[in-house]
Amino acid sequence: MQDKEIIKLIKSKSQAIKENLLLSSELKTVKESIESFLDKKLVSDSLLSLRYRKFKFSSKSRTLYSDLNGFASHGEEWINPYIKFFESYITEKKIINKLEDQSLWVESRTQGNEQHILIGNKNNNGEKAHLILGDTGEIRIDKKDQKPSELIRKVEAILTKPNGEVVKSTLEFFNEKID
Repeated sequence: MQDKEIIKLIKSKSQAIKENLLLSSELKTVKESIESFLDKKLVSDSLLSLRYRKFKFSSKSRTLYSDLNGFASHGEEWINPYIKFFESYITEKKIINKLEDQSLWVESRTQGNEQHILIGNKNNNGEKAHLILGDTGEIRIDKKDQKPSELIRKVEAILTKPNGEVVKSTLEFFNEKID
């Protein structure tokens, strides 16, 4: 399974987990999916990998109890550590690149299938433009932040699909009316 599939799985089951609506067997299947993913991804000597290794050794004695009908008792407590390790993995996976010149700084943050580009003027009070490039090639602007047109003229995104097909998206800012 890929991280997106694990995210979907957790989201789709989260309310049922909170309300103890899953059978023990169903909750064990969710845990096994998360655990299998983490076992493959957390193999380095990073702190998160080492913490996960220690957790796995100590969690072998953890038991999932069921009521008489087979529903998990305190299932949320039982599965939460696995969900927390998965969330930590996703958070650590974020890639940050920083560039700057004499007047601007640019920071690119890649997480999952989105890339967030933050652009700011060095002489500014911390205001920034925030552009979001989605996996479909779309370019979105976070409206809470500074207008990108105050800092840059054009943004281009070029995405190459696994089959080699190229998706190009351009967002261009004009200060003058164009007929």
